Amino acid sequence: MRKWRAFDPRRRALLQGSLAAGAATAVGVPESAQAHPRVPRSAEPARAMEDHVFSWCNLCPWRCGVIVRRDDNGRIARLEGNPDHPQNEGLLCSRGHAGVMDVYNQDRIKQPLLRDGPRGSDRWRPVSWDEALDLIGERLRAVRDEHGPQGISVLAHSYWKKPYHRLAQALGTPNFIDSVWAMCLGPRMLSYELVAGRPLTGIETLDVRRTRYFLIFGRNLAESFLNGEVRDWMRALADGAKSVYVDPRHTITADRSHEWLPIRPLTDHALVLALIHTVIEEELYDSAFVEDYCTGLDELRERVAGYTPEWAAEETDIDAADIRRIAREMAEAAPAVLAYAPRRMARTRNDVGLGVAIAVLNSLFGVWDRHGGIFRPQRLEIPEPDLPEFPESAAEPIDGTGVPDRYPLANPQFGLASTFWSALAAQDPYPVKAMIAAGNNAMKNTGFPGVVRRAIDQLDLFVATDIQPNETNRLADVILPEPSALERYDDLQEGWGYRGWIAVRMPGMEALHDTRDPWRICQGIAAQLGLEDYFPHGSVRELIEDRLEKAGYDFEALAEKGVITTEADPAHNFPREHGASSRFDTPSGKVELVPSRLVEHGLDDALDYRREVERGGGELHFLFGRVSFHTHTRTQNNPWLAGFMEENPLWIHEETASERGIVDGDTVEVIDSRGCREVFHARVTARIRRDAVYTAHGYGRDDPRLSVAHGRGGSATTFASPDIDPTSGAAAMLRGLVHVRRIEPSEGVS
Repeated sequence: MRKWRAFDPRRRALLQGSLAAGAATAVGVPESAQAHPRVPRSAEPARAMEDHVFSWCNLCPWRCGVIVRRDDNGRIARLEGNPDHPQNEGLLCSRGHAGVMDVYNQDRIKQPLLRDGPRGSDRWRPVSWDEALDLIGERLRAVRDEHGPQGISVLAHSYWKKPYHRLAQALGTPNFIDSVWAMCLGPRMLSYELVAGRPLTGIETLDVRRTRYFLIFGRNLAESFLNGEVRDWMRALADGAKSVYVDPRHTITADRSHEWLPIRPLTDHALVLALIHTVIEEELYDSAFVEDYCTGLDELRERVAGYTPEWAAEETDIDAADIRRIAREMAEAAPAVLAYAPRRMARTRNDVGLGVAIAVLNSLFGVWDRHGGIFRPQRLEIPEPDLPEFPESAAEPIDGTGVPDRYPLANPQFGLASTFWSALAAQDPYPVKAMIAAGNNAMKNTGFPGVVRRAIDQLDLFVATDIQPNETNRLADVILPEPSALERYDDLQEGWGYRGWIAVRMPGMEALHDTRDPWRICQGIAAQLGLEDYFPHGSVRELIEDRLEKAGYDFEALAEKGVITTEADPAHNFPREHGASSRFDTPSGKVELVPSRLVEHGLDDALDYRREVERGGGELHFLFGRVSFHTHTRTQNNPWLAGFMEENPLWIHEETASERGIVDGDTVEVIDSRGCREVFHARVTARIRRDAVYTAHGYGRDDPRLSVAHGRGGSATTFASPDIDPTSGAAAMLRGLVHVRRIEPSEGVS
């Protein structure tokens, strides 16, 4: 491990740099990175550059609008936030500025590669695109002929999945996986869909800027990657809103909030149930809204009768008096209140129960379609191109998505990355022998890397597409290199919010290497399989122009500012503020305080509290999350970002550390009951509960092709539990328990 250097909070790039709109330099960039030979060393020449195109950032799912500035040689020199883009209004965080290094990173995959040795041997043979595609086509045809189209699986993550999703549809395979559902947002999306028929997606329609009271459950807003959300939350606080933060750890969000509730890990559901109990018992709810728009109040009252604040105090370590006080404060501020669910709800075996409870609590306060609550978004509808009809699959998804006796409520649009890998490893219920994976790193983003490895070993063909190496594409048979997001066109970015909008991504420069954009890659694979009619456009630019023409828009008009928006329409966003009614797309047409679909499928036990884990002697809850300057495992090898925190320390409470003879900076071993082990340096602090430890996700990279990230820190997902939420099929990653001990200097570190 590398020499320990403590994290300096003065380098909080997101709060100090990115919130200063129009900042002209790459915020907080280490000098060594600024001196990269292919990037201008001074921002001054770039500031005057008129040569620019528009794009959007690809370093997190928020996808902020970007102005790409070019130097006199046509090379990308720097990035700015696009002031006309609704997502960020000109703000750009540290990751956004560092997007330049996606282009110039020395570790990029530069040409197609064929594996030339055992899996994981790092023996590769460069080949032409024709040779790579011919091999892929030959093996895919063999799999399709023997096992049918369901024998092929396609994996792609949310922000560049569209061409891969079309390829899967053209193939007729049911096995398309986007990990966003099972590993992140699924339980929250499902919960709001069950309660109100209005799922809150990755871009949540919360009127944060006018909220007067926030009750935030483990959602570390101040270090999140949602630029606009952070902006609006801080504006609301500046305007007098109150923020109460619930988390075992005192984060920067806790520091900015008025109150921190250090809850016992994994007991958030108990707290929300007690708040609902109090709201009903004291009749603090919006009686007119509940009367006009809700069903199930009497049944809900019976269900929460035993969940008193006194009961919850024993479960959560939050005083009963505080629970009652918070319920009353929220009622006083209603409807401009938000009980704020975690963004990543792949935490426990009953995240749907927590999500439904949060949606119900918000609904009792009548937040729907009201200022400071949840609004109805606008969209700008752009027709898709005319394509042949996609074939229907006769097979069920291997992961159980939507299957009645497995996970009937899981969303087939996303699949279940949580159950896919075990099904693939077992080749059950049927063989799947080929996989195309775009930007996937399941070896470091799941709690079961051993299962992932066994699954990959079952494949006759594994094709990985990406711009950079990672631990999963290291196991591929073929690696196809994509250009960075700044070197290519992509299909339109379509967004929703107070206004509907579309945005364009244009290449800031010619691609540096022998790469192909995702659309062209999928088009090439489709042609090998006789499916070229599903990719009829000669280029992505042609695809964009076709779609714009159908909607009556012009490419040049879009390219002028990078974005086109609808007109503001507050009456659409907030109908109940303008004398109109709310609409809820549930079976009853109303907000269902006891969701009928849960009852229909016999899954309504999710509404009841379940204690998650019991700690044994000396065991500690293992928690992990993000920091403001990294996204998942995609940014740790970016040299402009790596300097903010060279490795991830293990947060441990000062009393817990003292009991184990640990002082700040000590090297410590973390081990769980399965024998999984990682080594960290200790960050001894009072800002975490005594029964838990915490570290940042994305470190502990063991792919030697990553010259910056390799060998830095420990992997948090080593201790992610492999459990599944039986209601949604989502992962339950925070149920891990570990032991921590000091490593003596005489032992050395291995």
